[in-house]
Amino acid sequence: MISARSTERDSLLFVYGTLREIFDIPMARRLRREGRSLGIARVAGRLYDLGRYPGVKRSRRRDEWVTGELYRLRKASRMLPVLDRYEARFVRERVVVQVGRRARLTWLYRYRGPVRGQDRIATGDYKAYCLGAGEDTQSNPVRTLKKRCKLTRVS
Repeated sequence: MISARSTERDSLLFVYGTLREIFDIPMARRLRREGRSLGIARVAGRLYDLGRYPGVKRSRRRDEWVTGELYRLRKASRMLPVLDRYEARFVRERVVVQVGRRARLTWLYRYRGPVRGQDRIATGDYKAYCLGAGEDTQSNPVRTLKKRCKLTRVS
């Protein structure tokens, strides 16, 4: 059981799917209001397309990484229980993420269901997967998301 009490070190959260800044859904907007982005990070793992959202599982090899964003939650003791309910098909775990050359201990929501028959996102980057290979993601990264991702951020 995860304690409801949190400390400063408990306030870091790694997001890799529809809570990333490119998505304009209510919980992603709330995360941006109640947290501060610390930038791009990565964690060892395998990323799967589960339909409306992705899920991360543990890596099988050393070269498997998932790219996402690291947030510091302003009121982690209030926001984490909200996220726990939102991420009901996932389990919140402590993981070490890489931010540049630094390693940080943070929370991550790991998918707890089966992934058999689901497409693996080999790049480990859901944002790039949604934007699609070959598109000009440098000039306007929120221009269009592929239909399979269906969610866009209004800019």
